[in-house]
Amino acid sequence: MSRSLLFLFTLLAGCVAQAAVWTEVNQWSPAFETRFHEWVQNEWRTDFFSRKNLPNGQSNPYYGLRMDCADTVYSMRAVFSYENKLPFVIQDPTSSGKTISNKMSRWDGKDELTRVRSFMWFLYETISTRSLPNDTYPIAITRETVVPGSLMLTTKKNHHSWTVKEILPIGVPYLVYNSVVGAGSGFGLQERQSWPNPEWVFQGDASANGNAGFRYWRPEAYLNKPVWQVPGYSDEQYRVALSKWTRFAQDRLALRQETDQQLVTRLLKTTCEGFTGRVTSVNEGAAYLRSNPRCMDYATYDTYSTPNRDRRVFDDFMALRRAYREILSINGGNQLAPELIGQLNKIFPAITHTAAVEAAKMGVSTEDAVSVCVAEYLPGKKMDLAEFKRRLFAGHISNNPHDGAEYRWGDVRGPSQRAKSCQSWDPWSPDLTAE
Repeated sequence: MSRSLLFLFTLLAGCVAQAAVWTEVNQWSPAFETRFHEWVQNEWRTDFFSRKNLPNGQSNPYYGLRMDCADTVYSMRAVFSYENKLPFVIQDPTSSGKTISNKMSRWDGKDELTRVRSFMWFLYETISTRSLPNDTYPIAITRETVVPGSLMLTTKKNHHSWTVKEILPIGVPYLVYNSVVGAGSGFGLQERQSWPNPEWVFQGDASANGNAGFRYWRPEAYLNKPVWQVPGYSDEQYRVALSKWTRFAQDRLALRQETDQQLVTRLLKTTCEGFTGRVTSVNEGAAYLRSNPRCMDYATYDTYSTPNRDRRVFDDFMALRRAYREILSINGGNQLAPELIGQLNKIFPAITHTAAVEAAKMGVSTEDAVSVCVAEYLPGKKMDLAEFKRRLFAGHISNNPHDGAEYRWGDVRGPSQRAKSCQSWDPWSPDLTAE
């Protein structure tokens, strides 16, 4: 090769490298997939985007990225790809047969970190839970396939997703995720160490066509192809009755059984997080409502409403109630600490009856020595988990963002006049008959 041609080749190669979001120098392989799993388990944390500085004292390059549930899932894969100079390629949901990748050149001329952050923002504006089925595939439920870095997805009816940080030794997923974000949302993610309700995950279509359940990332070569052609594809999880799905999955993934104390403590923690996490969401909706007196359009309503969040915390209460009731029927709760029994009895004062009967019998709960998970839900106002459960099960909690905060928390029975006069979408109320 002549010097002139060599110079031209070098120049062109430099232009291509400069144009890309980042230059890939590695390729995905089983070894890099394993490194991805290890990275997710060790580094993927709820403060990944909210901490200003890394443990080594350097500035966090991802600080301030705000994302919803699907954004969180894609970010997990994209950030690892960038940090390891691997290709990141997904199907373009806006153009059939095309892809989006780190080779995009629209931010040419900017420094690499700016290109990466701009690329992430572009992704957030383009992808959603509806695009995730195109970039992932359903997997068998084993410890070899459900690994850190995989994900859980609901049907499109409930449009939610979670990343799998790890599978705990007891066979329960440790999930990191986020919910729909408003203008005032922080940059932190959320987590739970428990199973989402499969009736909600698979609602509307429990078959493989519903795309719900555990999934993993498609290799680039299998994008824009029928999902059943992807190596490792399995429809196993769709052949299990939803009433048995959680037990089936946990039995498949467990290395050991959890004790009664561990089970109830874990479920109580998850329920508490659902309650306290609602405070920020309601505050955001109430703040928006004060500044915008007009009726909301669908997109705004969807951002500030909480039907899915409220149903998830209701499901968590019901899972805790079923577990406690089963433990009492088997051994009378003799493996539970007396303090824990006191807390549970306050939350479920009529545990031997149905949830509907218990809701009718339950009186107002005030903060006392056995209260658990006390939160300031409005300025100067607090309630414990038992009182929130009473209001939720009684149908006093509003998920309609046209209601003010006092209605959202059940201090005042709704609906408000504005909620009556404005259109609402996807209202939810607890079904106490589904035990």
